[in-house]
Amino acid sequence: MMQRSRRTAVYAVLTGLLTAGTLSVTMSSAHANVAGFCNGSGTEATCTVTEPITAPATVTVGATATDNGEATVTWTVSCTLSGTTAKTSGGATSQTPVSDALTLPATAGGQCTVSATVTLPTTQSTNALSVALTYTTAASPSPSPSPSPVAGSPVKGYAGKCLDDTDNSSANDAKIQIWTCNGDKAQLWTYHNGELIHNGKCLNDEAWGGNSTRQILYTCNRALNELWTHLANGEYVLNAKGYKLCLDDSGYSTKNGTQLIVYTCKDSSNQRWSLPTVVP
Repeated sequence: MMQRSRRTAVYAVLTGLLTAGTLSVTMSSAHANVAGFCNGSGTEATCTVTEPITAPATVTVGATATDNGEATVTWTVSCTLSGTTAKTSGGATSQTPVSDALTLPATAGGQCTVSATVTLPTTQSTNALSVALTYTTAASPSPSPSPSPVAGSPVKGYAGKCLDDTDNSSANDAKIQIWTCNGDKAQLWTYHNGELIHNGKCLNDEAWGGNSTRQILYTCNRALNELWTHLANGEYVLNAKGYKLCLDDSGYSTKNGTQLIVYTCKDSSNQRWSLPTVVP
């Protein structure tokens, strides 16, 4: 009688958040690059393989044995991107041969450590277990298209100063500053799906820096350091870094050319800004 393969005790625990990606476990078989492998033997055959992998990628843990049986697979993943770390873990119990695929919780450029352990108890002392960690790379997400051009309107802040794109630039890394409101094109913004947009580029927390980081213009890509939630009190809350940082006019400055930063949200007058033209 043919023995049916069965799958039990599937679990996944998400202990951190890095980007929009999540961890999923499926039964999968695919040709891929070998990241690492290990071997075990005996009635309690077990082995662990740990390897560094760069995201984005899909990783598969595969196990075969000379004496098939119920193998328990457990794994952990830790990915770091721009100082933010996501940790995930999971596993399954299934008849060998077994192949478990997981998606790293980093969608672009993260450095990950993947560790998998397979244990296979049998009655055969000569049983040999082989485990391989393989991966396939995935393309980074393309920048999100900007909405159709709209004239926009000013974003006014402390002391009536306006959010201003230095020299009305459309270049990445252009300095975002305060300036006397004057109706210039450099002060026309739109708000679309969480993004503050000017000249087709987005207001960006430079390099995911966090507290006191300078604000720049950068290609819109739907990253958390370009997404802002506008609250009723006028705060623009940065979605990155745990929704704790707000667009801030440093030191309550009224000096033209002062570059904006993000700072811990405190409902202060230098963190209150108007909402520009909203694009659906």
